[in-house]
Amino acid sequence: MTVSDGLDFCALDRFYVSSCSFSFHRQYSKIYCLRFNFSRPCLVREAGRAWGAIDSERSDSHDLPIRSLNSLITNERCVIIGTIYKEMKLKPSILRELVASESNRTNVDLSTKQSNSPNCLISPDDTIFLEDDVQRILLIFATARMKQSLSSTNLATGVVVALLGLEPEKEPGSFYVEDARFIEPHPERPIVSLPANSISSSASCTEFRTSGPWVALVSGLGFTGDGPISQGHTLALQLLADWLRCSGDWSQTKTTESGVVRLMILGDSIQSSVTHSSTGPSASSFNQQARYLTRNTEADSVTAMSRLDAWLASLPLGPGHSSSSVVSDGLPVDLLPGCMDATSQLLPQQPIHSAAFPLAVARAGGVRHGGLCGRTNPFSCKLLNRRILATSGQGINDLALYTDLAQPCDRMEATLIWGHLAPTCPDTLPGYPLLTKDILLLEQQHEQNGMKSNSSADYPDIYVAGCQPGTRATWRRASLKWSERSAANASKEGALLVAVPRFCVSHTLVLVHLHTLDCRTVRFDTSALDEAQ
Repeated sequence: MTVSDGLDFCALDRFYVSSCSFSFHRQYSKIYCLRFNFSRPCLVREAGRAWGAIDSERSDSHDLPIRSLNSLITNERCVIIGTIYKEMKLKPSILRELVASESNRTNVDLSTKQSNSPNCLISPDDTIFLEDDVQRILLIFATARMKQSLSSTNLATGVVVALLGLEPEKEPGSFYVEDARFIEPHPERPIVSLPANSISSSASCTEFRTSGPWVALVSGLGFTGDGPISQGHTLALQLLADWLRCSGDWSQTKTTESGVVRLMILGDSIQSSVTHSSTGPSASSFNQQARYLTRNTEADSVTAMSRLDAWLASLPLGPGHSSSSVVSDGLPVDLLPGCMDATSQLLPQQPIHSAAFPLAVARAGGVRHGGLCGRTNPFSCKLLNRRILATSGQGINDLALYTDLAQPCDRMEATLIWGHLAPTCPDTLPGYPLLTKDILLLEQQHEQNGMKSNSSADYPDIYVAGCQPGTRATWRRASLKWSERSAANASKEGALLVAVPRFCVSHTLVLVHLHTLDCRTVRFDTSALDEAQ
């Protein structure tokens, strides 16, 4: 845990992975067992609250039992708890790829896709199962109301859920679902915001500097090894640095929390030299050849990191409003890794080593002074009494492949309701083979003041995801319950969801006011210069 001595900031070591907490000699099934065992008590409580269900393993007399899958009684209405598994025809499979390579055929028929998204892997042939620590059962959503709120298209593999329904005698092995409950964690205290300020949408840098406090969010800076990836990219990066330099009062006499008080860089700061689309990078990656085979060529990733280091060193790096004798003030920067960055791709990603940024670290006054901070992905912190949960977006983007949750904020909201930041990890996202707990699962408080509660110390005030598709940032408040997601009149009392697009595509910086939860974007438009060229 890191606590700033001036500004009210506390970095939480929530997602650090110690070397003794995982083992590559174990199978990944251990993670699903841990996820199920940690989630079950909360779902038992939710089932009791919603349906009056009683855990049959703890009570002999019950009206609505909670059954394990191996103890189901046909035609008995009951509750089952387990982990969702989706069997998808279009899901990548190494076995199908091997078969296809042997027979010189494509492994899937892409004409069966039912989505407008070119990357969506949903098909009409998908089936959905629920599995506990013993076996699995096929799920069928029985009612029209149930099909509208819950289906195989808006659920993902890895989600732990409690289901109300029955197994018909005529269809053994199938469970007809009537209702569902997720973990649905709540914040420990209500997320309140002050009235929004009157700053205009076309505000100048000076207006942002005198208002605040703002936290600045950017992702996908996109430094490459051999020049810009698009027209205007280099100029947009320079304009971003210039804007940040004038966005706050960096003097030692600063006494107020105004302007931009912190910058978060949310992954993919470097990338391979490939053409980008609005949906993100292509499958190309950095050169993986051995160094002795490319001794006369500088590796693209090394050059890209050097350029990122020089850009970071041009910022007014410092720990913020602090009494440090080395750097008295400045802009603190949190650097999260992404899928293209120079660190392990296993989730949760661990910080990029400070040795990769000699210029920026020297500019910040050293590693220990908090000017440039390498963070985990995800990263959790408290800033000015706001809990911020930031990710580089891999878990959110992966859900776009396997669900019909079209908007980034919808997928972010679902991960909060499900109580897991990346439910498809380790199925389709790489992760650590952890031994004692699933670190991406939001922790639950089972009791509060002697009463059972579903509040979570991990639930954020502000939930941020970087590297999102498209060219526009989106934001809204989240629902606290699955049933309220699409309700028109439902009050949104959950976290502020902020989806940040790639800067290399959008040239956009997102600002969030920490008191009012007001969101603004600053776009560095270079299109006029591009047209002039």
